[in-house]
Formats: sequence, C-alpha cells, structure tokens
Amino acid sequence: MKKSFALLLMTTLLAVLPAVAQIRGHAINVSVVPDHQDWNYKVGQTAQFKVSVTNQSILLNNVRVNYEAGPEMYPEVKKQGVVLKDGTLTLKGKMTKPGFYRVDVKAYVNGKEYKSACAVAFSPEQLKPTTVMPADFIDYWQNAIKEARQVDLNPTKRLLPERCTKDVNVYEVSFQNMKWNYRTYGILCVPVKEGKYPALLRVPGAGVRPYGGDVWSASQGVITLEIGIHGISVTMEQKVYDDVFNGALMGYWEVGMDDRDKSYYKRVVLGCIRALDYIEQYTPWNGKGLGVTGSSQGGFLTLATAGLDKRITCYGAVHAAMCDYTAALKGVACGWPHYFYKRSDVRGERLENSKAVEATRYYDGVNFARLINDQQKGWFSFGYCDDVVPPTTAYATYNTVTGPKELSPYQATWHYWHQEQWDEWEGWLLKELKPQGKQLEERLQALQAKGYMMGHQDDPFYGVTWLGTYAGGKNELGKSDVLSTVGDYPAVMGFDLGGIEMGDRKNLDSVPFTRIHDELIAHYERGGIVTLSWHPRNPLTGGTAWDNSDSTVVKSVLPGGSQYEKFQTWMQRVGDFVATLKTKKGQPVPIIFRPWHENNGSWFWWGQKLCTDAEFRGLWNMLQDYMTERGFDNLLWSYSPNLDGQWTERRFLQRYPGNDRVTLIGEDAYQWGTEQNFKTALTADFTFLSQFAKKNGKLLALTECGLKNMPDATWWTRVLKPVMDQYPISYFLLWRNYKEEYFGPSPELPCAKDFKKLYEAENTLFLKDIKD
Repeated sequence: MKKSFALLLMTTLLAVLPAVAQIRGHAINVSVVPDHQDWNYKVGQTAQFKVSVTNQSILLNNVRVNYEAGPEMYPEVKKQGVVLKDGTLTLKGKMTKPGFYRVDVKAYVNGKEYKSACAVAFSPEQLKPTTVMPADFIDYWQNAIKEARQVDLNPTKRLLPERCTKDVNVYEVSFQNMKWNYRTYGILCVPVKEGKYPALLRVPGAGVRPYGGDVWSASQGVITLEIGIHGISVTMEQKVYDDVFNGALMGYWEVGMDDRDKSYYKRVVLGCIRALDYIEQYTPWNGKGLGVTGSSQGGFLTLATAGLDKRITCYGAVHAAMCDYTAALKGVACGWPHYFYKRSDVRGERLENSKAVEATRYYDGVNFARLINDQQKGWFSFGYCDDVVPPTTAYATYNTVTGPKELSPYQATWHYWHQEQWDEWEGWLLKELKPQGKQLEERLQALQAKGYMMGHQDDPFYGVTWLGTYAGGKNELGKSDVLSTVGDYPAVMGFDLGGIEMGDRKNLDSVPFTRIHDELIAHYERGGIVTLSWHPRNPLTGGTAWDNSDSTVVKSVLPGGSQYEKFQTWMQRVGDFVATLKTKKGQPVPIIFRPWHENNGSWFWWGQKLCTDAEFRGLWNMLQDYMTERGFDNLLWSYSPNLDGQWTERRFLQRYPGNDRVTLIGEDAYQWGTEQNFKTALTADFTFLSQFAKKNGKLLALTECGLKNMPDATWWTRVLKPVMDQYPISYFLLWRNYKEEYFGPSPELPCAKDFKKLYEAENTLFLKDIKD
C-alpha cells in the first residue's frame, strides 16, 4: 500500500526514539484568517484579517503582539506591543495593483514567542513577471546542450539490493554531464516486470543530501530517476553531505552568478537534460510518457527541463524557486535566492550596471517557462504563506505558461507540503504518465472490490418507446430508458462503429457518428465507462458483417490478400474516429475496445468456420498493431467469444490472441433457449473463465447478455444475478432497447420492478456508484 511521506517520516522517528509520548505542536496557537474563504480578492477590494491567540482553543486576554502588514516582502505597516484585550484583533488591507498582501503576527505569552501569517491574493491572474528574456537565450542553451552531448554519457550502474522490492529494482547510477569527469549521480528505480514504461525525472530542492529513489511510483509502473546535482554519490551518510554543504558548497547558488558560463547552475541544468538522455538510452522507457517534477529549486529545474526538452510530456512544478529575480529592482517580491532584494550593489557593481542582473536572466525560471509548448501539460502548486518562494513570483510564472496547465494552490502552506497537496501531486503525475488504457484497467480492478457494473448498449440513442432525432424522434440528448427507470445512468455504455469503414455518416444502426462521438464523451465526462465494438461490412462481398457466404474473407484482408489495401483504409478510418474521442481538455477517452467478438460462432465473416485459427489471430494482430502504432494507448483490449458451455483451456486458447494482447476476457451470453440450459452453460463457462482470468491476470466481464423482450419479468434477479454473484466480473452489458427488440428496462414494462430491485442490490454498480 502507498505510504505517504509523512507516514515514512513517522516510521523513521519511531524506529529511533524510545517508546515514550512524543512532543508535538503547541498549546498556544496564533491564527490569522482572511474574510474570503478562497483568500482571493479583486484589486481595490478590502481584505479583513482576524487575528486570534488561544491556549488550547480558548482565547487569551491581554496578549501582546507585534505585526507587519503590506505587499509581501515590503510591509508598509509595522506595529509593536499591541495588546489584544480579548485575544482577537481585526486588521484590514488592500492593494491597488495585482499582488499578494501579507500579514505577519508574533505573539508573546509567558516570555515565549509564537508566530503566524496570512497572505491573500489581489487579482493574481493579472500578475506578470518583470524578467526579460535575452535575445540569444534559446541559442545559448541549444548550443550548450549540443556541446554537452559531445561528451559520452559513460554510465555506471550499481544494484542496491537492500532497497529493492519484489516489484522494483533499485540502482545508483551516474553519467557524464557537460564535461569529462562532470558526473551526475542518481537513484534509478525500474519495475521488475519486463516491458516498456513511462518515465519520471525527479529533480532536487536546494541543499546537499542523499536520496532514496521513488520506489512507490516505480511500483505503479513508472521508471523513476531521482538525481543529485553536485557531482557526488547520493548514497553516503548524511554527515558527509552536511560537511560538504557547510564547507565547499556553502552558498553554491551564488557561485558564478555574474557570469552565465561560470554559473553553478549551468552544469545543473545540463545535468537534467543529460538525465533524460540516460533514460532514453539506458532504461526500458516506452518513448511516450516522460515527466519531470520537483519543488523549490527543483521547481525551477522542472521548468528549465520542460522548457528546453520537448521529450517532456508533463511536468509538476511545486513552489518553484529562482523565478523573476529582477522583480526586486521594482520593489516587488522576488524569487529565491532573492539575489537583488534590498541591495544597491552586487560585488561592488551597482545593480543597474550589474553583470549579475544580466547573467541571472539565463537562469530565471520565467524564461524557461516561456518555452513550454502546448504538447506539455503542467501542474503548479504553492502556498500563499510561503516566505521563501513568494506566491507573487509563483503565480506570475504560472501565468507565463501558454500550454495546458492546472493550478492547485494550498493557501495555508508555507515552504512545505500539506499531505493532501503531496497526494494530489503524485496522483496527477501518475495520471498523466500512465497510459489511459492502463488507468482504465486499474480503475476496473479497483471497482471490482465494490461489485460489478451494469452496462447497456446504445443507451442514449433510442428506447422501447422513443427514438432519437436522427430516426424521426425528438432531440433529447442524454435520454435513457435506464435513467427513466431507476433515476441513474448505466455505469457502462456500449457503442458500435459498424459503417465507419465505409466513410458513412451513420453507423449500421442509423446513429450518426457525430452523435456517437458526443454521447460517448459525455458519458465518460459524467464519470462513466465506455466500450466500443466494430461490425465492419464484408470487405470481399460488400455484404453486412453477418454475410458468411465466403470462407476466404479473413484471408483476403491479411498481407498478400486481395482486400488487404482496402482493409488498411478501413482501419485508418476507425483510427481517425478514435483519435477524435478526447475530453474538453484534450485528454484521450479510455475505451474498452472489443473487436471480432463471438468469433467461436459462424454468423460473422470472422467466425469459427470462416477462417482458420491462425487467420483469426492474424486479423486480431493486424488491427491491434495498427492501432498501437498510431499511439492509441487509451484502448483496453477485450477478447469476448460467444457462450459455449464446454470451454476447455485447449479450445479457448486456439483463437486467444495472447496475454500480451488482451487485458479483459469476457463472453457474450443470451438466453435463446430454456432458462436451465442458459444457467448451466453460463455457470460452466464462467467457472472456466474466472479461473483462466485469475491465472493469467485478466479482467473478466459478461460483455453482452440479455433475454429478448423480457418474457420473464423477474429474469434479472432470479436468473442472471445469481450466476453473476458467483464470479469476480467487472461488468455485464445488456443489449440495446429498440422498438420491438429490447433487452433492457423501461418504466412502462412489467420487468421495471425487477430492474429496480437489481439497482438496489448492494453489489450492482450504476453511474452514481462509480463516480470518483
């Protein structure tokens, strides 16, 4: 189970402290709270702050306090010896231009000092940085990277057995940086399971320390490389780093600050780029998802890495330091290390003529942020009360980025993390790095602990008594027989692409593909899960998918076949449609993709008697390889033959594409004959399928099912549910409701009462049950 950083810290402390009660916090508490819940105001508004001093939550009388208030880092009001007669004080402040207004309070109780602060924002979305990008900024860094790459990485790699887990191998690695013998050291964590993975570079905050590596993210399927920046091993005792930090590396952030080529940070920034080179060349990176993240100094390095290297697909910058140094020249809060704050000169040169001012522009996070493009997604977080990295600079830097980005401020934090902030940060990175298909798989696995989901094919297009506009009915987007019956949508909705291969506007059931596009995305964005099937026309005869008149159709579309080129076009059209299935934020929708279903029957042109086992697997592989090569990692591939009743492993494996090609196995099972025969066959099949799924690490589902027109009004709870309850299925999907042929509920049908009973069962999940 995931361990938070706080929990790890606690565990470490408990290991070294005697078993006695621990001292935590103070009974005396100073609180400064603004009158706007979000701590945000418009320029010209007045913010009101309530100051209180309590002892064990009881207000203290006659407490003496000192306070400062005004734009952060430049307080305009300073008061000392103010007595709080009833333990409270009200202060007011306003700003006439965008920025942050800060109140710092120190209280004195029994000779001891207690302090707190609060900073609020005034129109922060209008903040702009002051730093200017040098004309040759891009050329300078491109040339520096090119020169650094003339040096071979010459990597080293050492296994750290004591840090490895059953799922993750941990190594200390090193590689050359910008010059020979300029090495970068780090901790590499790689999933044990063979395969290709996304990767995450973790860059450090200021200081000198050892590193443990990000084993947690690696256990979740992400290669991680956590680097140090000082050219020394990152696995030594803490005392070594303390001695170095207090000696040779004391104040390293000012080394060469007046010369862009001698700046300490030149090798640091280039080391981050070389770390990406190492990931690409020496790890099983999948060549797709690549992230970078860090806090404070690491926030700056995150922006620098993302700005300079377009291999980065996502980045997380937390309270990013080293941004907008020159703001201090205008009397505005500036980024750590506050080079020019309240200084009239730097190393004997007046600020306005200082070489340092010009040199630091090449190491200002704002200028790197300006290079981030619309293919890189960002997550920013910082505290309004941070007294190291001013939120003025953090917000102005965020505003500079023009690509896709998210902002999650934690107003009450200073220069540290809140647990919720940490969890959100980790969650966002994993969400962005891990393929959508993999995330869907993990979501389905997690939901199985609650029960199994109810699904319905073509749910929003038509019903027992209604049709959509395209079929002559009313335009009622989001209408649903399931919704009308129980007041909730199905958790899963199924859609079909039959006809897309022909370039048709409507699918084989006359539903416009524009409508399928909109309803599919709408269901995902309301929290649901979607599945796609494809019933392509017969490419050899021109008939429907049910045209089984020729046994050479599959062979004709495989390489060397007469219809091969045509079928390439058909697959391209499927891919083109799938490529449009994105959220408003541009995120691909995760989809359970279920092609070539019911292949053990012979009613489709890809069926049992229409092609050999090898030809069927060739058909599957050709489609899957094409979609994979186009980068559709949002697809979760489902293999679903028809109800059999006599599965054996040998027979099942004859057409099974392979564990490396299938994530979910299922079965389409309708009751066409007697109830007893159906239950017997379904029980036999799912006994086998559940064992196969467990053995091979697959999800299990009843991918289609139903009783046509529901002659038995209690069928769902009396026949179907007792069988499903025996097995760890992910979902069951009822076929569509359409005029005279229906498999789902409708309020006016006798079966509606039984369906409500199914809905009320604790282990049947509908949309409201699965929303995050």
